[in-house]
Amino acid sequence: MSTPSETSAPQPASLGSHLVPLRRNWGWLMAAGIALIVLGVLGLGAVALLSVASAVWFGAMIFVGGIVVLFDAFRHQGWKSRLLHILIGLLYLAVGVVTFVNPLVATASLTLLAGCGLVATGVLRLVVAFQNRELPFWGWVAFSGFLSLVLGGLILAQWPASSLWVLGTFLAIELIFQGWAAVALALAIRSTFDGERAQR
Repeated sequence: MSTPSETSAPQPASLGSHLVPLRRNWGWLMAAGIALIVLGVLGLGAVALLSVASAVWFGAMIFVGGIVVLFDAFRHQGWKSRLLHILIGLLYLAVGVVTFVNPLVATASLTLLAGCGLVATGVLRLVVAFQNRELPFWGWVAFSGFLSLVLGGLILAQWPASSLWVLGTFLAIELIFQGWAAVALALAIRSTFDGERAQR
């Protein structure tokens, strides 16, 4: 005759057991979050420099992407497909080179693109919100669309002078939010443990 312990199904692993490896390194996650917050706060004091740095970083990614696309072009069969990939790769390389040669122009171009994107996003959200007014939260969607429209309009109205602060401010705020998220996650990992104990 089997005992109840033998017939009982195995219990699934608790959330705490999955967090054991993370809990051992929660301090590193906390330190990374604090570092991101500090960098974001410092970036708010040097938004012009951070804007140019953002454009250069974008140019570097585009340049590397162009190299990858060029290498990938030779894997495609048919001269039309290969030619298209080569042209795209060369375009990426050209954009990257222009960014390195004149980062201020690249910063102004990216700021103009960001402003146009915010305006387009705001208009789209307003249209969607007013087309779905029967939904309970359509007002919040409309409000977010209005904010995007206003912010995009301010960026475009002050362009190209807005190029000196837009990208840097966005990146600094993003760093601060990412830092707070990392700190919150580290604290949650430390406090949420479901009775498990880290193995030292």
